[in-house]
Amino acid sequence: MDPLQDITGVILAGGQSSRFGCNKALALWRNKFLIQHVSDVLASVFDDILLSTNSPDQYLFLKLQTVMDRYQNMGPLAGIHAGLHHSRKSWIFAVGCDMPLITPELVTCLCGYAKDGFEAVIPWRKNGPEPLCGLYRKTSLDIIEQHLANGKAQMQELLEKLSVKKVNEAELQTVTGGIRVFSNINQARDLERL
Repeated sequence: MDPLQDITGVILAGGQSSRFGCNKALALWRNKFLIQHVSDVLASVFDDILLSTNSPDQYLFLKLQTVMDRYQNMGPLAGIHAGLHHSRKSWIFAVGCDMPLITPELVTCLCGYAKDGFEAVIPWRKNGPEPLCGLYRKTSLDIIEQHLANGKAQMQELLEKLSVKKVNEAELQTVTGGIRVFSNINQARDLERL
């Protein structure tokens, strides 16, 4: 079986966008909403895509199945949990809605590491992990649920509990050409820099 057939793409769009000042997923960049750039990339790779959001009415135009957090106000980990909980596949590829520079090549490369023995596949740069552009296996759901039930939402702490394939910068450079692909938008000036 093609490994990509056993992976659900999950777009994380549950943030408050407090630093941006308005819903950054709906900020325009190159004549499209940020979230559309991400959605288009995932649609080119996966047959199955979920949108994790607590405001589904804002994204009806994407025509994607939406899932809502069972654990409120717990950040992106709650969105990853929702994606894993609702996915019918063994793995999910989770990515933030504010990463418009990701490419199908990057996604496909990371998915190539989704194998037995790992519960997560995460780009691991010199300054640390990129947990909002990585893969999580269905078998990690119990650990994630324990963290959330205990009020723990820190991604770094979770990754320390999982068997993680760390894809280093040297490996990533072969398909990305640079780390700019991981740029995410937190403030309006980040969008201007792109």
